[in-house]
Amino acid sequence: MNSKTLACLALLALAPALGAVKVKQIEKTTLAEFQTGNFVNVSIDGEGRLSLGPRLKSISGPEEEFYLSAAAAANGDLFLGTGHNASVYRVTAAGKSERIFKGEQLDVYALLVAGNGDVVAATSPNGRVYRIAKDNKASELFDPDEKFIWDLAEDRQGNIICALGNPGAVYSISKGGSAENLLPAEDAHIISLNVTPDDAILAGSGDRGILYEIKNRKVRVLYDSPLDEIKGIVSDGDGNVYFAAVRGVLAQQSTKEIDIGVAFDKGGVAEKEAIREKSILYRLQPGGAVETVWSSTEELIYAVYFDPGSKAVILGTGHAGRVYRVSADGSYTQVCVSDSAQVFRIAGGGMPGKGYFLVTDNTAGITQVEEGRSASGTYFSEVFDARIQSRFGRLNWNAETTPQTSVSFAVRMGNSDNPDRSWTAWSAPFTDPENSNINAGGYRFLQAKAVLNSANPAETPALSGYRIYYLTDNLKPEVGPVLVQKPDERKPVADSKPPAKYLHVLWEAADPNQDRLNYNVYLQKIPGSEWTLLGGNVKEKWLYLDCELFADGKYRLKVQADDSLDNAPTLARTAARVSPPFIIDSTAPALSEFSAAGGRIVFMASDEASAVALAQYSFDAKEWFPILPEDMVGDSRIEKFSFQPANPKNFRVLFIKVSDEFGNYKVFQKSL
Repeated sequence: MNSKTLACLALLALAPALGAVKVKQIEKTTLAEFQTGNFVNVSIDGEGRLSLGPRLKSISGPEEEFYLSAAAAANGDLFLGTGHNASVYRVTAAGKSERIFKGEQLDVYALLVAGNGDVVAATSPNGRVYRIAKDNKASELFDPDEKFIWDLAEDRQGNIICALGNPGAVYSISKGGSAENLLPAEDAHIISLNVTPDDAILAGSGDRGILYEIKNRKVRVLYDSPLDEIKGIVSDGDGNVYFAAVRGVLAQQSTKEIDIGVAFDKGGVAEKEAIREKSILYRLQPGGAVETVWSSTEELIYAVYFDPGSKAVILGTGHAGRVYRVSADGSYTQVCVSDSAQVFRIAGGGMPGKGYFLVTDNTAGITQVEEGRSASGTYFSEVFDARIQSRFGRLNWNAETTPQTSVSFAVRMGNSDNPDRSWTAWSAPFTDPENSNINAGGYRFLQAKAVLNSANPAETPALSGYRIYYLTDNLKPEVGPVLVQKPDERKPVADSKPPAKYLHVLWEAADPNQDRLNYNVYLQKIPGSEWTLLGGNVKEKWLYLDCELFADGKYRLKVQADDSLDNAPTLARTAARVSPPFIIDSTAPALSEFSAAGGRIVFMASDEASAVALAQYSFDAKEWFPILPEDMVGDSRIEKFSFQPANPKNFRVLFIKVSDEFGNYKVFQKSL
């Protein structure tokens, strides 16, 4: 098989993988299916129902590379800790940024607005804690030996609680500035804190995934997670504690100076690999029981916040920038999606009714999630590829609406994979969920958008799925090179019995629509003969050609493929491929002009179709000796032979066997 043939076969193998030409559907009904698109002021719950999302307000922030920490003040101001410039900014609701502190280290991983209104900031590495008064004057509060300060909290007495790393520890800093190590942990890092309503300190480790409780200076383990880090801890005010466990985020987000030394391996490698989740949100109930509320095998939890307005836990995730609201019963909603990769911090607790702030990275940004719904929202699907130009038909959807709410759809189409000027404009809105018809053909790509509207802030439509019907254009089959091979070039097909003298015919074929193919194979003697049907309605891509049914000579084969098995007669398509010329030869060569004089044997051997390939002689038909033609090469249909046999005196009968290149032979007997 030559390189050109191999290339053709490879192209056929890469034909688009599509179903047969029949009506197909684009359908979205689940959260995972909808999440491949884009959401603008639209939320979606875990059951795949789209609704109007909260009002979102983008706030201008300082021009810093990373936003690493955040805390909200009672007046609605947001305080930001940044990296790698170790600055603290006050950001007003109007988007005005003012730097109120600049540290000597690289990063500000932890911020706290204390009960008296002061801002407490922790810098890393070589961690230090500073108190920033309302006049922006900063004073050093704590200079620990540990290198990193990951989180800050304040207890009822006004003590500042610090979570430290390398090594892990929890310190309490009094108003007078004295420090007490409440938890000299065996962990390399303590990265999260929460002070409960009964003044217990909860601390989460950053390498062993342990949730500690420190109460009355006594330490106990509340939960040992199978994942690596306790990323965030919040209380709901009813005695429940929510905390997130994630797989190995700390090493990804930290500076190169971190030297994480794990005290001991709490679980084997095989045990950790068996856990598929990247993130788990747990609930610790007042009685001490821990249950899983939410988990993900794809997304990492970066931020945890309890929203008193919705009485639900808000999760900021990466690396798709999604924000989830998780209720106490485990039901959840994707609230919104950030333009940034990670929702790194969530800050609230400021002015009542103002919602909470999302602080994002990659790229750094601030978004305020306000209470109350948007009046309008849009969902954009991803670009759908039909793989072949198609006709798009009916569009229907399932939605729950009220007289003051509505759902409409629009589509646009094109033949490039990215919507550009060559695409159609967005269609006029479709408003009938049962009887909307796109009725457009000749396009391969389609994008849909759903628009949700409400004239009543207390109501929202709910879209639970949509379906678009389409029919791909029927393309003709593709037939690859037709190969004709001799028996010595290819083994017979398993469980088949070839004729006595045959040629093996095989071909490649594919259908762009993946239709089943039917083959008709024709034979033509050249030059000038009509095509003769050799095999009709062949389902395989091969057949045996019985050479003894046809006269010796030069022929061509034509393989015609059609997709009528999967298409109506008016839509069926055909394609054909003709083989290169080949030889059919089932007849042995002939011998003529034989002479024997003076001990030399002379004869002519000829074949009607192929070259005379071999001649041999014998005096007893048992031991055969080769004879070379006069030109020394057996490559012609007529060859002359002349040789002097070594003739024993007691033999008078000479046997001559002549074979052609197809293995046909005949033995001639001559008396001397």
